[in-house]
Amino acid sequence: MSTEDKNNLDAANKLFEFLNSGKLTSSSHEDYGDVNIPKPTTSAKSPKSETSKVPVKKPPKVKSSGDTSSFIDDKYSGFKLFQLEFEELPKLLDPIFPKVGVVSLVGSSDTGKSTFLRQLALSIAFNLDSFLGYKLDANTQNVIYISTEDDPASTSVSLKKQIKGMFGDNNVPIKDLNHIKFVFDIDTSEDSNKNIFKILENDLAVVGADLVIIDAFTDIFSGDLNSSTKVREFLNWFSNFSKNNNCLVLFLHHIGKRTDKFTASKDNVLGSQAFEAKMRVLVELKHYPNDDSKRTLTITKGNYISSQIKKYSKVLKFDEEKLLFFNEGQILSSSIATLGKTYSKKEEVLPIIRKLHSEKKSVREIESTLKSKGHTIGKSTVSNYINEIKSKLPS
Repeated sequence: MSTEDKNNLDAANKLFEFLNSGKLTSSSHEDYGDVNIPKPTTSAKSPKSETSKVPVKKPPKVKSSGDTSSFIDDKYSGFKLFQLEFEELPKLLDPIFPKVGVVSLVGSSDTGKSTFLRQLALSIAFNLDSFLGYKLDANTQNVIYISTEDDPASTSVSLKKQIKGMFGDNNVPIKDLNHIKFVFDIDTSEDSNKNIFKILENDLAVVGADLVIIDAFTDIFSGDLNSSTKVREFLNWFSNFSKNNNCLVLFLHHIGKRTDKFTASKDNVLGSQAFEAKMRVLVELKHYPNDDSKRTLTITKGNYISSQIKKYSKVLKFDEEKLLFFNEGQILSSSIATLGKTYSKKEEVLPIIRKLHSEKKSVREIESTLKSKGHTIGKSTVSNYINEIKSKLPS
């Protein structure tokens, strides 16, 4: 028997003898006299009672009153967003480019993408009402143009030609050119004073801007163009920058080789799909079929642009002498690819088709008339030429 058990047994025996002695008259401690009754020894690690295993349900948390009961003090609560005085998304270039976000103009070589963007920059700086038939709504008239493919001399020559073409012999508000800042030498090194991020942040901290043009994306992005993670991380900076400074960032980017032969599509964009996914709007500038003096401008992605608008491409006339684009109307995007199929006597039949179409003749009737004149031409070709004629009419 252990010492602990022996002590407990002795204590029990003494208690039994004391209770039988008749000395206990009350429950007072003094009744025990000088009887020393040792307490039973207990183990240091007593087992937990069964009730300790039952989880105790905590009382429900009572919501505090006042401002802490909801997100009422947050500047982007649903209520405060609802109270903003916007009935539709604010546009810099209505209906395609919003005032805030990241967008892109893409296209193959020699389509005039940089010329197109300089013309847009000039239209904003001179506070024009429209650009190629689209309504302009600038706040500051300021544009920052990051140009990695041109130099000061070539840009100066191009600007003079474009301004001459825009204003002719009229008085030019030449001082408005101070609303454009061109940056030709940049990099992404953190310690460099040519760091593009520092330049943009410093400029917009002092002078606001409606538009920042990056010409071109591949010259400022040094990572793997096919890495979705890297491309998205890089573009996130510009997206946040746009929101913080209430401006639009427009990237000039290229399409893949041989895609110029295909229909305009967001899938034509060079590199990772992450670039296209991050853009709120994508527009593609392409050569017009069988006419080197024309281009088509097609919206291939527009998060807040109606499907009815996206069905049509804008037809642009490109003047190489003035370095300007001119609006020539619009055409169904789906019909552009078929315009490449040209009838050998196109110039001969076009006047006939134009006349018969103006007389409300059907495609079948026009086809029959042409065949009666000895032309071997089908309904689809007639329909394509009618679309081409329509594209030259005002929007």
